[in-house]
Amino acid sequence: MNEPGRQINSDEFVALLVRHERRLRAFVATLLGRFEDIDEVVQNAWLVAWRKMDSFSCHSTNFDEEFVRWLCAIARFELLAYRRKNGPGMVLFDEELIENLADMRIEQADYFESRHRALLNCLRRLSPRDREMVFDRYGRGKSVQQMATTAGRSLDGIYKSLGRIRTALFACIDSSLKQEGC
Repeated sequence: MNEPGRQINSDEFVALLVRHERRLRAFVATLLGRFEDIDEVVQNAWLVAWRKMDSFSCHSTNFDEEFVRWLCAIARFELLAYRRKNGPGMVLFDEELIENLADMRIEQADYFESRHRALLNCLRRLSPRDREMVFDRYGRGKSVQQMATTAGRSLDGIYKSLGRIRTALFACIDSSLKQEGC
């Protein structure tokens, strides 16, 4: 007979949600195709998970990973429900493709986590100016034209700087992952 798994209380549940929000958002983003809808799907998944919190129990030694997998399974169903509800006008992935992508994303969670940690570490190593350029372009979504105008630089100069920064980040991430044995 199987022994019951470890249950969680509401405080642990909230702490786990906060700790793994980025991973859930990344999972939903992989499957959704429309970034403007991520918040709604994620919030729906949280609500369902909250209602089903008593049904979650961990049977493995890696409590956080089992929680994330459970939460991603809920998000997958919420995504499919959202897709059915908002189908007209949405660019839709085939349900089989969504299932395959979800399985792949869950299976490769460690890979994505190690790359994310390496990226954060490498961003910290950039000069403040280079880090600001990365955040302007990719975090704040500024266009290269906007960046050039704000900085009083040419478009070509901004493109070259971003290319140099991306190359440096790629090399740093690659080196970090090799050191970790990934």
